[in-house]
Amino acid sequence: MRFLKALLVGLSTAVAVQFGAAASAQQPVKFHALLPIPNFDESFAPVAVALQLGYFKQEGLDVTITAVNGSKEVAIQVSAGNADAGLASPADAIIGMQTGKDLNVQYYSNLYYRNIWPISVVDNSPITSVKELKGKKIGVLSMGSTGITFGRAYVKDAGLNPQTDVSFIPIGAGAQALTAIRQGVVQALVFNDSALAKFGVLGLKTRLLSVSDEMQNLPDTSILARPENLKSKRAQYVGFARAIAKGYLFTITNPLAAVKLTWQLKPEAQPKNMSPEEALKQGVAVTEARMAIWSSPKTNGVSGAFVDSDWKNLVAFLKDDGSLQEDVPLSRIYTNALSADINQFDKQAIIKQATEFTFPSSK
Repeated sequence: MRFLKALLVGLSTAVAVQFGAAASAQQPVKFHALLPIPNFDESFAPVAVALQLGYFKQEGLDVTITAVNGSKEVAIQVSAGNADAGLASPADAIIGMQTGKDLNVQYYSNLYYRNIWPISVVDNSPITSVKELKGKKIGVLSMGSTGITFGRAYVKDAGLNPQTDVSFIPIGAGAQALTAIRQGVVQALVFNDSALAKFGVLGLKTRLLSVSDEMQNLPDTSILARPENLKSKRAQYVGFARAIAKGYLFTITNPLAAVKLTWQLKPEAQPKNMSPEEALKQGVAVTEARMAIWSSPKTNGVSGAFVDSDWKNLVAFLKDDGSLQEDVPLSRIYTNALSADINQFDKQAIIKQATEFTFPSSK
């Protein structure tokens, strides 16, 4: 009898544990992620889409997104355990992965397959190549802008000395930048693709100068996390990246809806200094410019997979620039171990949802 009673107690306890586990599994897991921009805007529309359309919740996640001041801060905060994951450009993270440094992060899903910092001139400029910029002034957002790093690399790649042959001039953003450009304060620009798209909507047409394929295809913003968490909490990190992948596919299919969903989530992101029609035009232009670099034929259809050759070029670029003192192994920088699982969703269903998406009519 004692044996039977103990067996029954054990079975009831096991059932209770299993029931409790099942119940707790239905509760969304809190997940905190960072974006590398001080203010949420349309360049990260896929994240807004994932929030607004419940893609994160479908993955069992209760996601909070915080916008911070740049990729370096994203990497530092995630490494310190102050956030679960982050979207960040890789330069500062790779520099922090060197021997003796304490940055404890690893990329696990590639988002941008080309760098977002082209070098350009106004459309009617007589300059047709980077080499012709000798003795010229190149406009950047600020002296802390990543645009300077890429600008120096483009100039050096063209056979010029970035220290003596050109000058980098901070011209700010928006109307301030437009005034400097139109008044000829600078003769070229290294602004990100979103900024150039906004300039275009405001009437300033720019023309990209050609750079080498190696430079153009340097990878950019991707998702990072602490490597131990990628193993111990794999399902959460797969789910987070999968929801964002859905958001990107929706945005590519219906950028107009993605912009409106972004503004619905963050009303302050909608420009107030222009008509609603112009604001929407600018938002779509920004979104489409960014979506153009979301995929690469080199991944053979595997969204988010890392391309070894491009990341090797990035490491070489950072070493040549003097930012990196040693080769950092690719296995330290990123992992493709989660890529197959991240891609396990019905892509056609997302495309159909985006194609047929309509906003509820207001009464």
